[in-house]
Amino acid sequence: MELMKITVMAIAMLALLASASVVRGSIQICNVSEDDLMPCMPAVTRSNVQPPVQPVQACCTVLSTANLSCFCELGNKYPSLLRMFRIDPVLARDLPGECKLNSFPGC
Repeated sequence: MELMKITVMAIAMLALLASASVVRGSIQICNVSEDDLMPCMPAVTRSNVQPPVQPVQACCTVLSTANLSCFCELGNKYPSLLRMFRIDPVLARDLPGECKLNSFPGC
């Protein structure tokens, strides 16, 4: 099951490129704003300089209102985009669990 989880953030970025719609000047991705997803980025990226961090509450709050099935669908259709955004697939996969979104069964 863990292996099947897709990061909401990763999929959000995929959705941004693949099927974003503009609403009130802000791009909406799976029922959330791209701007609202930005607090999740440090939790799903790795660098040689700094280790990844735990997701902040703002990230988890946004994830709790997102259409997670939509993120799964986009992530499954466009997995190569994860690398484009330097998103670590393991960190992305684990993000809903880190936010304690127990109602999400995985992708």
